[in-house]
Amino acid sequence: MSRALVALAAIVALALALVALGLRASVETPADFRFVNGTEPRTLDPGLATGQPEGRVLIALFEGLLRYDERTMEPVPGVAESHSVSADGLRYEFRLRADARWSDGAPVTAHDFAWSWRRLQQPALGSEYAFLLHMVRHAKELNLYGAQADALRGPVREAFADFARAHARGASAAEWQAFARAHGLHELAAGDAEPALARALAPGAALPDAAAVDVVARAIDAQAARRARAFADADAHFGVDEGVFAVDDRTLVVELRAPTPYFPAVAAFYTAYPVPRHVVEAPGNASDWFLPGKIATNGPFRLESWAVHHRIRLVRSDTYWGRDEVALARVDVLPIEHQATALNLYLTGEVDWLPDLFPAALADALRARDDFYAQPGLSVYYYKLRTTAPPLDDVRVRRALNLAIDRRVIVDEVLGLGQVPASHFVPPGMAGYTPPPSALRFDPAEARRLLAESGHPGGEGIDEVGILYNTNEEHRKIAEVVADQLRRHLGIRARAYNQEWQSFLATLRAGDFEIARSGWIGDYEDPNTFLDMWVTDGPNNNTGWSDPLYDLCIASAADVGAFVARPDALAHAWKEPGAMRAALEAARAPARDPAARVRALEALRMQLLREAEARLLDDGLPIVPLYFRVNAGLLAPRVQGLYTELERDGARSPNLRDIHPLRGIRIAAAATDAITDAASPARGTALAGARP
Repeated sequence: MSRALVALAAIVALALALVALGLRASVETPADFRFVNGTEPRTLDPGLATGQPEGRVLIALFEGLLRYDERTMEPVPGVAESHSVSADGLRYEFRLRADARWSDGAPVTAHDFAWSWRRLQQPALGSEYAFLLHMVRHAKELNLYGAQADALRGPVREAFADFARAHARGASAAEWQAFARAHGLHELAAGDAEPALARALAPGAALPDAAAVDVVARAIDAQAARRARAFADADAHFGVDEGVFAVDDRTLVVELRAPTPYFPAVAAFYTAYPVPRHVVEAPGNASDWFLPGKIATNGPFRLESWAVHHRIRLVRSDTYWGRDEVALARVDVLPIEHQATALNLYLTGEVDWLPDLFPAALADALRARDDFYAQPGLSVYYYKLRTTAPPLDDVRVRRALNLAIDRRVIVDEVLGLGQVPASHFVPPGMAGYTPPPSALRFDPAEARRLLAESGHPGGEGIDEVGILYNTNEEHRKIAEVVADQLRRHLGIRARAYNQEWQSFLATLRAGDFEIARSGWIGDYEDPNTFLDMWVTDGPNNNTGWSDPLYDLCIASAADVGAFVARPDALAHAWKEPGAMRAALEAARAPARDPAARVRALEALRMQLLREAEARLLDDGLPIVPLYFRVNAGLLAPRVQGLYTELERDGARSPNLRDIHPLRGIRIAAAATDAITDAASPARGTALAGARP
């Protein structure tokens, strides 16, 4: 046992006893498995959830068409016992289990999925993750095009009328392109643009005379009509007889816009879970149907209780089709944010699993324990920059911030669990993807030069900048280190300040920040999950940054076949023209082997995503990538079926997404909580600073 742990343990015996007694007294029947979840879930509505705290609970309460295999994390049959895919990859047909039931006994049918996916895309729901299913035919149109038609007919048309009066004889490229960017015309024309509007929005295009101005006015009206027609079509058919629809109670059809290799992984993700229509639509349930006493679930567990700031109690569902495969009878989920408290509870046997919540000062001692694990994660920790107001509206200032931060200090001196400094946004480890070259590094001299070039030598003219983080000791330390580095290297005064989780999320959604902590865990193992979030007006892109060419890269990657037929829109702007030409030519080449054709299209898709990341890091920089996270935790030896390493095709690999379905967890029958390694502290040892 390390000296630090011995000394701390001696100080807090009484505090520890009080914590343990309080917890035991509050639980009538002990749970089989207890874990720390970090913070309180914002919601248990799968359509509104966005974070890991919600995901860990939802994966136990609900189940999608597919689910994640505990050992491999590959999608396997869930509510759907089988499915087939058309030869062109555009049509999936799922056959649901006859014994799939909600926890109130009602059958789970294909109609539940069709209705739930339609609900997800309804603008009134306000789902931030609706875009995850935009690969489904009509989904994007239902979700976005109604509001876009209204914008084109209303504020955009009115603003252009003012613009036309001010530029009655024409407008320069700079004037017109600035207007288009300010009013989001590139996004409003993406996917199905009126030809005249598409020509006017081409890079460098101007409106040379009054006739050109008049053409654009008519084109905006025509684009509004296009969007309105597409929305009406989607509204009439999505969830009914196109896009996603039930053929009968047990047969669900899903039609994709284009072949999407990662669609099965999305079908297993919580955003695609069904919700119980008969509960959601019951009188008085619209906003809180997911609370105890109302909720019906279809997963391996049901919700018994939810005491905010105390615990969520899950119990094994007796209506789940696979209930005989579920070993745990009861699970407690604890929303504890304080690191020392969480660690004390684990070390004294009060919890069985403690993921990613450790005092950095104890990193060396924790790494010496047999029950500690650390693996690479599919996750990036970064700062968002609000790019719509000075000084961060200047890309030179944003680049200076990136160059002034020594990421190695953060990972070595603040964190210490093997995190990797980030010079990209997409984490390493995904098959088929190699990130583009990056100029992000620690270079304070170049940072000062850029800041001076932007008109702010030594930070002159820049008021104090706020660095927002959600309440957490680790986030506080990182923010304070970054603030100190900005002061020392650039002369910029920065202040770290915190908000509780719910307030923090609301502030991010409102864009009411200058610099804000953020993190992204991949929803599936594909670079698209990290890159499509930065498209113009994307629900997670609350930085205000927009780049039409970036948007086009992401849209082209989503439908590579269409891009192969019409690649010219991006031809002038490639970051890596040689690699793009080679990938495009390979995809165009005749292929007798269908598998070779698929591989060529996939290589082109990856190159398009690589181009997008290059634009994000070279031209935009609405972010400051700081480090790639590790999935670290403490796991009691008696716990089985929680896999930090996966087995795929006979090889072992990290569980990159840190997903651990409770369905597969078991407690060893003759387990003991003792840790036998002499270097590891015995269970029952506590750390200082505990507080309930």
